Amino acid sequence: MALSNSKKVWFCLIVNFITMILVLIIVSIFRSEKSTYFKFGPSKDLIVISVEIDTWKKWILLNIFIWMVKGCDVMVNEIGSPILGFRVYNPDKKIIDDFTKNQLNFLANSMWFVNGFRTVLMAVITITQVDIAFSGMIVSEIVSIFTVRHLLNCKTFVKKSNTKTNDEKENEDDAILMV
Repeated sequence: MALSNSKKVWFCLIVNFITMILVLIIVSIFRSEKSTYFKFGPSKDLIVISVEIDTWKKWILLNIFIWMVKGCDVMVNEIGSPILGFRVYNPDKKIIDDFTKNQLNFLANSMWFVNGFRTVLMAVITITQVDIAFSGMIVSEIVSIFTVRHLLNCKTFVKKSNTKTNDEKENEDDAILMV
């Protein structure tokens, strides 16, 4: 029996959630007390790209900066990048009518260069301390709620009826005959 797409996604979400919990448990059990990663707030040990974050003002400004960058990152990756990616990489889309070849070439390569640079910068920043990593992740997920809602609002959803297709009826008939 094949799972529906909806059930496959639910299954993957549950497996993903269980994996996340296991990682958190393992890290909590085996973490070193010497680590500066599992701290919260400013400290003399918190140095982000050569800047000491030793006051609450610096820590708050750092988080605001991360929120702005992460918010832009989500909007770009969920709205802009798919438009470019589907036009460049979709082998079935042979006719492009909303960009010239040079525009698409420039925009795609520029977008992906800036995304790559931002990804490296944010990786360096967010690995310094767990509260900073979670702060950026939470803002990303909040912004994602709005971008996903926007993208879904541009679509039409049709509810499936409970009536069975001819293929489903034939499969049931075959199963009955086997019994």
